[in-house]
Amino acid sequence: MKSQHKKLGLVCCLVILCGMFTSGCFVSDIFKDMIRTPSIKGDWYNKETKTYFSLKDDGKFTMGYGKGTANTGGTYTTDKKEITLHLEYTITADGRKEEWDAGSNLGEKGKIVLPYAFKSDGRMLVKSEGGNLYFDKIGGETVEVTNENLMGDWDYEEGGLTLAFKQDNHYSIIEDTENSKEAIGTYVLENTQLTLKGTGADRVFTCEFVTQDRLLLTSDTGQFYYERAK
Repeated sequence: MKSQHKKLGLVCCLVILCGMFTSGCFVSDIFKDMIRTPSIKGDWYNKETKTYFSLKDDGKFTMGYGKGTANTGGTYTTDKKEITLHLEYTITADGRKEEWDAGSNLGEKGKIVLPYAFKSDGRMLVKSEGGNLYFDKIGGETVEVTNENLMGDWDYEEGGLTLAFKQDNHYSIIEDTENSKEAIGTYVLENTQLTLKGTGADRVFTCEFVTQDRLLLTSDTGQFYYERAK
């Protein structure tokens, strides 16, 4: 009787396993689901060097200096140990794409190879001759352009001034110089258009949140990135 029970149990196990294999559910897949490695695709940022790169689902990438900034792009390939960036173009201050300069000192023969590994906390460790860099995954969320999200102090990425938005629709621009100056006025935010009103002519910008803590203001004179003051 016990022998029959054992045979029945073995048959049941085989039936379950066969069902798993024929349905495309393999044992290795189960273990992979249990211990998942983070996806390499997405936006990555190293705050010490302010190095940013974005790996898209379609095999394209952009990278630059500053969170959310793109000044270089192309395609990428990857395996379990390396990311290879194939440099194809640069992006000018006014948003135009220019073909990659083959004589540039950046990259070797138009490509950059980044050995990498994932850490237990989800960060990506990128190894280079200059040392190891830890990248945090950022973004992924859509940030609406609203007065509430605009509130607070914003430091200009290239330094020299702070832009502050207050709840009463007033703003101030403080220059960080020896003879510190402060310009004040009111602002109007309509959809994504931001208008700064002061003593002179109105200044009109297109407002975009690259991330919750990174603001891009675009006007006829160029693009200006700000980071939320800590």
